[in-house]
Amino acid sequence: MAQLQEEILAVTKADEKLIIVTGFGPFVGHEDVNASWEAVRLLPDELKWHGHHYKLEKQEIQVEYAAVDKVVDDIWRRKPELVIHCGVHGNASCIHVEKLAYNNKFTRPDYARQYLPNGSACLTNCDTDTKTKDILYCGLDVDKIVQVIAESCECAPTATDEAIKSVLEVEPLPITVAQSSVDVGNYLCGYIYLKSLDRDSKRTLFIHVPPINRPFTSEETKEVILRIIEECVRQLRTNRNETC
Repeated sequence: MAQLQEEILAVTKADEKLIIVTGFGPFVGHEDVNASWEAVRLLPDELKWHGHHYKLEKQEIQVEYAAVDKVVDDIWRRKPELVIHCGVHGNASCIHVEKLAYNNKFTRPDYARQYLPNGSACLTNCDTDTKTKDILYCGLDVDKIVQVIAESCECAPTATDEAIKSVLEVEPLPITVAQSSVDVGNYLCGYIYLKSLDRDSKRTLFIHVPPINRPFTSEETKEVILRIIEECVRQLRTNRNETC
C-alpha cells in the first residue's frame, strides 16, 4: 500500500506544473498595505484542474525597477506554465484585466526614489527601435476571461465600512466584478507587465485590483483571481491541444 501511494504521488508530482502569482509591496499612498499582495497571499498553494496539478507560488515584489528586473529574470528562468502579476489600482471599483503594456514614459521614481534610465525598459525578445514594438499585447483572450468572471462570479461585497458605502453611492448594486482594460499605467505595474509579456505573452497576465473593501474584501478578491487563473489554465490547455 505504501509503495502504491508513493507511485501515485510520483505521478502527481510529474504532472505538476508551476504557476507564479505576484503582488506588490508598499508604495506611496499604500504604505501600510498593498491590496494586491493581501489578496495574492491568500491563494492556495496548489490548484487541481480537471485532473491536472499545478503548484501555486506567491511572491511579493518591492515597488522598485531593480527588484522587478531581478524577479522577472528569476521567474522565467524556471519555465512556469503561467505568470499572473497583480497590482492595486487606487481608483478602481472592480478588477481590471489588462490587455497590453507599453514601453514609454516610465519617468516616475520608484519607491526607492530610483529612476529608470531613458524612461523605457530594456527588453529581451522585442526590438523597441520600432514603434510597433512599443506596445506588447497579452496573448490570452482577456475578453473571454472577463466574460467567464461575469458568468461565474457573483461577488456581492461583504465589506461594510464607509469606503464601500461611498462606492455604492456612485455605482449601485449589482457591482461589476471585472472588466478589460488597456491602461495598465506607466509605473511599476506597467513595467513588470511589459517585462513579462516580452518573455512570453501567451503565458502572462496582469490584474489590477481595487483597494481593500472598495468594494471587495481581500478574500473576495482572492476568489476572483483564482477563477481568472483557472480560465487561463483552460485557455492554455485548449490552445495546446489545438496545436498538437
